[in-house]
Amino acid sequence: MQEILKSWFKCFIFICFFGICINLIYLVVPIYMMVVYDRVLFSFSHATLFTLSVGLLISLFAMGLLEYFRSKMLMQAGIDLEQKMYPFVLSSMHKNAISLNRQNYTRGLEDLKLVKDAIINYRILWLLDLPWIFIYLALLYFMHPMLGFVGISGVFMVSIFQSLLRLIGKKRYTTADVIFNKGSNFINTTLQNAELISEMGMLKGVLNKHEEFHQKVLLMQSEADSFKAGTGAVIRMLHIIFAVAVFGTGAYLFFDGKITVGIMFASVIIITRIFYPFQQSLASMKFSIEAIAAYKRLSHFVDTRKQKKSLSLPEPEGKLEAENITLAINSRTILHNISFVLEPGETLGIIGPSAAGKTSLCKVLLGIWPASAGKVRLDGAEISQWSNDDLGEYIGYLPQEITLFSGKIDENIARLQVVTSDKVIKASKMAGAYNMILKLPQGYDTRIDNTGKNLSAGQRQLISLARVLYNDPKVVLMDEPQNTLDDVGVKALLEALNILKKEKITTILVTDRPNLLVNTDKILMIKEGQVAMYGPTRDVLNQLNQQQPAQQPATRPALRQV
Repeated sequence: MQEILKSWFKCFIFICFFGICINLIYLVVPIYMMVVYDRVLFSFSHATLFTLSVGLLISLFAMGLLEYFRSKMLMQAGIDLEQKMYPFVLSSMHKNAISLNRQNYTRGLEDLKLVKDAIINYRILWLLDLPWIFIYLALLYFMHPMLGFVGISGVFMVSIFQSLLRLIGKKRYTTADVIFNKGSNFINTTLQNAELISEMGMLKGVLNKHEEFHQKVLLMQSEADSFKAGTGAVIRMLHIIFAVAVFGTGAYLFFDGKITVGIMFASVIIITRIFYPFQQSLASMKFSIEAIAAYKRLSHFVDTRKQKKSLSLPEPEGKLEAENITLAINSRTILHNISFVLEPGETLGIIGPSAAGKTSLCKVLLGIWPASAGKVRLDGAEISQWSNDDLGEYIGYLPQEITLFSGKIDENIARLQVVTSDKVIKASKMAGAYNMILKLPQGYDTRIDNTGKNLSAGQRQLISLARVLYNDPKVVLMDEPQNTLDDVGVKALLEALNILKKEKITTILVTDRPNLLVNTDKILMIKEGQVAMYGPTRDVLNQLNQQQPAQQPATRPALRQV
């Protein structure tokens, strides 16, 4: 993110330059007051007063133009930052969601908007005016040391209260933000499972649980707002007190003949300007705290380094090799020394008890999770050597949890890319979804809502299977594809498996259905993350039948039937 901000370094210089000009022009106001009170009032010269007033108006008009140009540059900077960061944020959120040690960072776009709004709406612009406080204090001191002393005392007192307010406010607002996000995540989860909650009478419990989050957020925000209101009132009172103090000190010095009446009024104008950054900081404190926190999160979670383009490898034939695959997550070994070889067109069935590591193995084979040890090779090249875009063209993946995206059916089958009608129809026919889609009211133009609930589970499964087969992949991996299919759907799946074998597409199938396993070439059985059996399908099934005595209940009755 720092690199993107550096690209706006020249723009930042101009913004700072405009700020310098604006503050310099502002000095025209106290100078105008000094000249008018000290000279023009005694000369009774209408021409001089008119000339000075016109000059002041021209200066203020120029200051307004500079403010406009500065705001336009800040607006463009914010928009440019959002446009450049947007793909990096989405990509980093996606990588975080599939990483082994994911930190559940889902608010990247919200953080980006907070930073953009802070830039556009001057939330942190007061920082650029802070150096001018010292310049204005120096001017007060130059007018008279006593005026400078009063101004310094005011700045010191206001700084202490404002720093204390910011420190405590930051802690409380940040804590409230964390609790609020937990509550939002909880509500999103409940909305995704609204049917379950409604049918099982869990709504009251959901409301009570969210009320706990809500009350904590209200308490933290109320404490922060109350403290801000009280301390803010003190700070505003200090602004007025020290402005009056400067005026009173000026009057006292005027009585002693140490300054002129013009300097007295000019000093009030200057002290008012000195407190301007503090007023801006106080008004935008909550927003600037949130923006700075968002910037830190973006800097931590979002990788803006451009990936080096690797050499595009030729289209693979589909030979897949797993060499001593080991996977450890948080010092816990999930997979240990798993090896197999699949020639192009071969089908591997993966079986094993629950939590044996089957799904984890799928993710390692696809390159979603990097192996702790060992290698996965596609046509001899390590899977990491393939770019995600290139590899995605040759891979079809059907996870356990089926997800369709908001849009039309043909867009979902085409993997949200440019829809090629011939490829969409071919994939849907291979998946046995063609006739089912045509029977829908709008056919392939039928829109899927955000949840996909306007289709049945079986329909979603078949459309997802068509997405897997789109664009003739070289390797297909399906994790429990039969979960939501009825007999007709299972028949369509069997036909799809036969087509894959005929077209020599390497296939990996995680299942315990015997009618799906009998058509595989090899079976890999995993227990506790290790290879329990591996070999030709007939040999493995025979071993399984021999290991299960007839009088002992089998842990997998479907396999015992085989």
